[in-house]
Amino acid sequence: MPPTKSSLVHQEVILLRASPEQVKAFILTPERIQDYYPSSIDCGVIDPGRSFYCRGKSGVSLLELHASESNEDKYVIKVTTALKVKSPFTAQKIRDAAFFTMLEDWEVEPHKLGSKLTKTWRDVKQQKLKFVPIHLIVKRSAKMESGKLKLAWDKAAQPQHVGNTKKA
Repeated sequence: MPPTKSSLVHQEVILLRASPEQVKAFILTPERIQDYYPSSIDCGVIDPGRSFYCRGKSGVSLLELHASESNEDKYVIKVTTALKVKSPFTAQKIRDAAFFTMLEDWEVEPHKLGSKLTKTWRDVKQQKLKFVPIHLIVKRSAKMESGKLKLAWDKAAQPQHVGNTKKA
């Protein structure tokens, strides 16, 4: 279901050199999300292929695949961000301390250079510190993330050369 105008916070189209298969794998890889995560410190898997966390200076986010809303070309990720949560991180611990939640739609299509990624930030729900303008913060952060994502994922998609493959 497409987001309604009132639930949409931001949407961007990013052209990537990575193949659609690579982009889909990157979406569910903590280290690829850490490539652009604000003030990233570390990340880790909670439930392989389904959920993981990324921790930054200001908090920790739980990223969970919503399989019921996802399909082979679109992944819907629920992001739960919490402040002041101590490791070890669990999904429940992060959910219990939630500052806000939102949904991110990641739509991947083939493109002549690799992939076209349409990323949508929507349905932000603030549980704490209601005076903080979270929609504005999410929108500003989204705009800053996209450039970092493109640079890092284009680099990660390039074949890695090991040693000298030249024959004498």
